[in-house]
Amino acid sequence: MNVRKPTDYSALFAALDTLVAAKLPQMELYREIGRLVCGRPEKGAAVAAAEYLNSAYPDSSGFSPRNLRRMRDFYRTYANSPEVLAEAMSIGWTQNVVILEAELTLQDKLWYIRAVRRFGWSKVTLAEKIASAAHLEIALDLEPEVCYTGKNSTTECVSDDEDPLCVPRQYLPEPHGRVRDERLGAAGWTGIPIPHRVRCHQHGGNRQPGLPPARRKLAEHGIDCTGKTARQFINGDYDQYDLLIGMDRANLRNMHRICGGDFAGKLHLLMDYTDHPGDVADPWYTDDFETTWRDVLEGCQGLLEQLRSREGK
Repeated sequence: MNVRKPTDYSALFAALDTLVAAKLPQMELYREIGRLVCGRPEKGAAVAAAEYLNSAYPDSSGFSPRNLRRMRDFYRTYANSPEVLAEAMSIGWTQNVVILEAELTLQDKLWYIRAVRRFGWSKVTLAEKIASAAHLEIALDLEPEVCYTGKNSTTECVSDDEDPLCVPRQYLPEPHGRVRDERLGAAGWTGIPIPHRVRCHQHGGNRQPGLPPARRKLAEHGIDCTGKTARQFINGDYDQYDLLIGMDRANLRNMHRICGGDFAGKLHLLMDYTDHPGDVADPWYTDDFETTWRDVLEGCQGLLEQLRSREGK
C-alpha cells in the first residue's frame, strides 16, 4: 500500500507570517498571498494556507479557503499582464472579486476595473453593469496620449474602448497619405496625398505600431505603420470629417452616442461596403490577423469603389 507523505508547507507558512507582519494594505497583502499560493505545485496549497492563517491569526478575517483561492486566481489571472494587475490594485477587493469571477476577457476585465475607478461602482452596481454588458455601451475617457496625423503633426488625445476608423474627405488613406486599392496592383494608386487620422482602441497602450502581429501582417502587404498611433473618437469629428467608419456594431452604437445621432448620414460599418455586411473579425480575441486583414481589405476596396464612383473615376 502506498502511503503519501504529508506535504511540508513550512516555507509557505513562514512566508505568510512575514506578509502578515508587514501590515500591508489589503490589496497588496492579497496579491502577495496569491503569489505565494501560485508558487506551490500542490492542489491543496490554498486550503492549507487558509487553515494556517485562521489558526495563527484568529482575530483576522478574509482568510477563508474560498477567499484564498480567489487570491490565487487573482494573481494567476493578471500575472502575465502587469499593466492590468497594476490597475486592478487600484480598486477594492470586493469589486475585484466580481470582475474576476465574471466570464470576461482580459480586455473586458480591464474595462470594468477602469469603470469602477472612474464611476465608483459598488459591488451590486458593478454586477448589474456586467450583466447588462455595459462595456459595449459606455465609452471611457482615459489618459491623454499623443496621436499622429498623416502629416505627423501631434496633438493631445485620448484612447477609447472602441475602434472607429475616421476617413476625411473622399478617400481612404494608406500610411504614407496616399490612397491604394491593393486588388488593382500598381494601377490602384490614386496618387492623391491627403491628411488623415486613423483611430482605434489601444489596449494597454498604442496598438499601432505596438502590436507585433498586426505590424507583421501589414508588412506582408508592403504597409509600414511606423509612427502611427490613435486617439479617441470625439463629438467634434462629426463636423470635421465627411465619413466615419466603425469596425463593428459596438463601435457604431458608441459613435451614435458620442455624436448625438447621425443626422447627416456619416456613420457606417466598414463591412456595409461588401456583399456580406456585419462586423470585422476582431483579432484581439482570436489572434487571427489574416481574417481581419481580409475583412478590412474587402471593406476598404468596396468603400474605395463607391468613393470613386461618386467622383466619376
